[in-house]
Amino acid sequence: MTTNTLKSDITAIVGDANITFEAAALASGSKDSFHFSPVLLEDLDGKSADLIVRPETQAQLVEIVRYAVANRIPITPRGAGTGNYGQGVPMQGGILVNTKKLNRIIELTSDYARVECGTVLWQIEKQAAQVGAELRIFPSTMPTSSSAGFITGGSGGVGSITWGMLSDNNNVRAVKALTIEAEPQVLELTTPEEIRDVLHNCGVTAFVTEVEFALAPKTQWHQYAFAFDDLYSALAAGEKLAHNTHILKRLCSVFEWPIPSFFLPLVKKEACPEGKALLLLMCNLEPSELVAQLGDFDGRLTFHAPPVEESGRGFQIYDFTWNHTTMWAMKTDKQYTYLQDSFDKDNYMEQLRARKAKYGDQVLTHVEFLQSNGEIRPGGLSLVHYQSREQLFGLIDYCESIGMRISNPHTHFLDADIRWYGDYLLAARKRWDPNSLLNPGHLRALEE
Repeated sequence: MTTNTLKSDITAIVGDANITFEAAALASGSKDSFHFSPVLLEDLDGKSADLIVRPETQAQLVEIVRYAVANRIPITPRGAGTGNYGQGVPMQGGILVNTKKLNRIIELTSDYARVECGTVLWQIEKQAAQVGAELRIFPSTMPTSSSAGFITGGSGGVGSITWGMLSDNNNVRAVKALTIEAEPQVLELTTPEEIRDVLHNCGVTAFVTEVEFALAPKTQWHQYAFAFDDLYSALAAGEKLAHNTHILKRLCSVFEWPIPSFFLPLVKKEACPEGKALLLLMCNLEPSELVAQLGDFDGRLTFHAPPVEESGRGFQIYDFTWNHTTMWAMKTDKQYTYLQDSFDKDNYMEQLRARKAKYGDQVLTHVEFLQSNGEIRPGGLSLVHYQSREQLFGLIDYCESIGMRISNPHTHFLDADIRWYGDYLLAARKRWDPNSLLNPGHLRALEE
């Protein structure tokens, strides 16, 4: 099929204003945020769709899928492109479907929000506030991230300290999706077993069109920064707060120095004293109550922001947490990248000490306390000062040798580590995408 034929046929479905085919626009529009990985920057260089389309209705999306299947054209779903793993990059060209115009809030109550796939999470948060509710979990990229992009590309985030991961606590109540078949089927997924097949798989099983999120009662969040003489004191304080079920929390993050020095807006607020580790916290306690909770720890309150009253976002400390931490580091030094660490929760400080002894300041510790499967645990998004592939993958091997588990963010293959993705994913793809047209090239099992 020629490019002109593809352009003409897709234009007939969505109109001239909703397609992109210029080379420069295709190149930029085909990228996600894989530049966080120097390895992926090399591996994914030059990968691009043949055409980008922006459907305005789900009916148009069905027609696009039907056309792609009839002509055996690869199709790649795209939200806001904030994912860091390169798994939203069209590896085999074809059609990239940008979902930004599929952005209706279909239904919103104090208990849940049903939205189209391209709905930006911040829009849900704003609307939910009007009925006394808020999102349970969201990524640090919440102002730009889309609903389907979050559930297919993410796993947790701000709020996970209380509500767990996306797969926990009925946080995702339902998902509507399209199969990639000659006559696309509309799937309504409602059980945990069904929803599992579309969570955190970067859209390789079915095309998510709607998401139903469970909401939480709106809380008046206080934002805090505490400085500590060393990382381990900050971790001990964070661990105590994380396990205190009497405190409502949205965030509990710890950073080794010099990471706090990268947070320039916080530095300007004198929240990041020289040489000190930092604890960032969002909770419901007043300053005097929180300081009393930390009386056994030698931490100093360096920043407090009371609950935001205005309709806008205001200043948010979550802008420095989760993988926004890596973004701030890269603004200071482009050689920084990151790892995703899973620790032995009963032995994590010893693991961190061992890694520090071996690698020094090549690795800087960043811990997010979170809940997973009903259990509070530390999770790492540690910074790595990148030197070479050999250094990076040697570091990963060392971490694994001392009992850490590393979810490798430097490969675009979903199944590069079978501990994180099982046969259920391949089975779902076989059922719903029998021609392997949806986001191909990101499953090693299908490439070999």
